Amino acid sequence: MTIHPRFPALPLALLACALLAAPARAQTAVPADTAPEPPPSHRALNLGAGGVGVSIGNSREWTGLRLNASDHQVRQVNGVNLTVWKPKRNPRFEMNGVAVGLLAPMARRINGVALGGLGVVGTDQVNGVAAAGLVTLAGQRLRGVGLGGLAVVGDHGIDGLAAAGLVTLSEGDVHGVTAAGLVSIVEGRHTGVSMGLVAAYTDGVLTGASVSALATAVKGESRGLVASALVVVGHRLNGVQAAGLAVLADSVTGVTVGGLGIEADRVRGVAVSAGRMRTSAFDGLSVAGWNEVRGPQRGLTIGLFNYARELHGVQVGVLNYARNNPKGLRLLPIFNIRF
Repeated sequence: MTIHPRFPALPLALLACALLAAPARAQTAVPADTAPEPPPSHRALNLGAGGVGVSIGNSREWTGLRLNASDHQVRQVNGVNLTVWKPKRNPRFEMNGVAVGLLAPMARRINGVALGGLGVVGTDQVNGVAAAGLVTLAGQRLRGVGLGGLAVVGDHGIDGLAAAGLVTLSEGDVHGVTAAGLVSIVEGRHTGVSMGLVAAYTDGVLTGASVSALATAVKGESRGLVASALVVVGHRLNGVQAAGLAVLADSVTGVTVGGLGIEADRVRGVAVSAGRMRTSAFDGLSVAGWNEVRGPQRGLTIGLFNYARELHGVQVGVLNYARNNPKGLRLLPIFNIRF
């Protein structure tokens, strides 16, 4: 992507997204426990028959209501699982039903509802509804609803809704809605809506909407709405892109609104800015204080000053300069024209 030195907000916006992503990405690593551990004890007081009923203790498999201090090498629970302390290693644990942990329920796969005082961890998948006081983490994919006081992480993607007080992070594709009090980061394709109170970043193709207060960045291509109160940064922005300060991209197509500036290698469609619209190629209508087309212009520009290196259209403004017009007709007041 072209870096425009005239707009220092561009590298600052991308730097902010990168720095904010670092602590969230660290949460996705599930470290292997290499230290030897004592063999698990599956002693439990079971009130029922055939593995069905009420179990108090570290039963290996159970259907019904199960209460345990800390899960260790559990295979499967169908029903309700209540735990108090942090879990130990459970590489094969499949939880189907409702898991509630005073600290953090953890299983290889969680299907149903999981509630954790501090965290909820599905080392493989979380399918259903998961809510935690701090972090909800799916080591592979989160499908359903993920809520976290600090962060929600779908290491390989998210399908559904992810909302967190600080950061939502997906290192894979997202289909649905991500919302964060600080920054929303999608390091893949996103089909849906991304909202970050401070920043929103999409690495791949965005189909839908991405909005934030400080900076909204789309490294790939957008097809929909990209908006920010300050800066919008992108590679190929298609649809509606709006920023209170500036829109910066390799190319924009559709409706582009930049409060103080629009800068792109190519602009197609309608562009509106109180400041400057600057591009190397323009097709459409631009209304700006200063329109600067440093290549071919096809269409209409309206502003206080309009410049086109190669005019194939109309300029309307206080002063209008068309470099490819004959001498004496290059700089004209009110309007300039060439087809």
